[in-house]
Amino acid sequence: MGCLYDEDVPSALELTGVDEKGDRFIPHSSKYLLYAYHLLQSVDGNQCSSVSINKWVKLWSKKAIKYHLPPPRKEKKTFRPKSTHNPLGDIETHKRWSTAEEALFEGLCIKGNFKEEVYLVAYLACWLCTFVLPGMDVNSIRSSTFQMASMMASDRRVNLVILLLASIYEGLNTITTSSRPARRSPSFPIHFVYVWLASYFKTHYPVWQGLRGPKMTRFFGEGGAKYYDGLG
Repeated sequence: MGCLYDEDVPSALELTGVDEKGDRFIPHSSKYLLYAYHLLQSVDGNQCSSVSINKWVKLWSKKAIKYHLPPPRKEKKTFRPKSTHNPLGDIETHKRWSTAEEALFEGLCIKGNFKEEVYLVAYLACWLCTFVLPGMDVNSIRSSTFQMASMMASDRRVNLVILLLASIYEGLNTITTSSRPARRSPSFPIHFVYVWLASYFKTHYPVWQGLRGPKMTRFFGEGGAKYYDGLG
């Protein structure tokens, strides 16, 4: 099952402390992410300000854009278009760090043997904040995710399912119990609900070609959702 997911900003003692076996309580990569996070805060001149997802991605991603935004959705369709702007699911093999990436690592004082781990943790933190457990500020990175992201990158099993389901139930309960649901906007991973609906109630058109990865990729992207009068 893995350890239960829990968000927390570690103390200085936790960041540097070791257990009786000499192993760190928290992987070394958390320190570098906290440093990067505070650098982005200092750019705004406010150490209490939030760090946007956009700024976080721009800091770590130095490669050319692979997937561009799709055009606005067109008129009503009775089928999914064969040509979409969906990612192919291919992840290229990493060959070498670019000059811009090396400059980033040098600026954050990240040594060679930690580069790949820190880079992965930065991605996992973004993934947790946007895809798995979005917070009330859906466009911000939470520094409280760094500890768990570091543990995941270090091959430690983390149980995300319980908290994910709890987040969904809380969000749906907020909407259904509100006297004015249209004015409530709880933040929860509703895309998992969409996939459940697509799997059991055929609310989405599946993609034309199979994609590698989770089954939910069968229903994502441009032109996937059906209109209510197209269900049946």
